[in-house]
Amino acid sequence: MAMHDLKYIRDNPEAFDAALVRRGAEAVSVEILALDEKRRSIQTSLQDAQARRNEASKAIGAAMGQGDKEKAEELKAEVGAIKEQMPQLEEDERNIVAELNDLVAALPNLPADDVPEGGGEENRPADNPAFDAAS
Repeated sequence: MAMHDLKYIRDNPEAFDAALVRRGAEAVSVEILALDEKRRSIQTSLQDAQARRNEASKAIGAAMGQGDKEKAEELKAEVGAIKEQMPQLEEDERNIVAELNDLVAALPNLPADDVPEGGGEENRPADNPAFDAAS
């Protein structure tokens, strides 16, 4: 199954939509880009949470080494809260990725730029022998 390139859609939403319309499909770049932005935002939040969790975990050891049990307990509570938040972010990311993949996978392939405009077989010229030879 060929998937459409999200980077291409991000960089060329108008061309992508125009090609879909040529194939008789609806323009959907706005919807795709909204889901992609949401996915990227969730991924950033998840990465930030992981980084903070790791940083706070290291700081716990440093606080304990300095005998600052109060600071260590605060950091442990923060790490615990982050760990509780992460599964929801991961689930949100999975759901957005699935929705985005389903949307993009259902789209037709884009016609090549050199494919002429026109309909299907019902629009073929009756007096074109080349068309009949190709059939």
